[in-house]
Amino acid sequence: MSVKLRLKRMGRSNRAFFRLSAIDSRKARDGRIIEELGHYDPRETDQAKQFTAKLDRCKYWLDKGAVPSETVSTLLKRNGIDHKSLNLPKPGKPKAAPAAEGEKKEAAPSA
Repeated sequence: MSVKLRLKRMGRSNRAFFRLSAIDSRKARDGRIIEELGHYDPRETDQAKQFTAKLDRCKYWLDKGAVPSETVSTLLKRNGIDHKSLNLPKPGKPKAAPAAEGEKKEAAPSA
């Protein structure tokens, strides 16, 4: 069984909050969970209350091979959990600087 740490959407429309849970990867987003690990309320103004989790249980599941979602990885990283399976997004490739107007005209063949 492959376990994931991911968020389960709760609440009413336009007022969502999320529960952090350990869940079988084959289950639906809001399906049956193995263990509830905390909650995340993005609309909460107090940063301390915005994300609360049982960090020792999260660490336990990560050690057992659970794979966190991208959002959960970010939240755990902010709260001080470092683990090899935390898959944070890689920074994008920098865009090439546009060439100056004069260079474009010189490079174009003249007819």
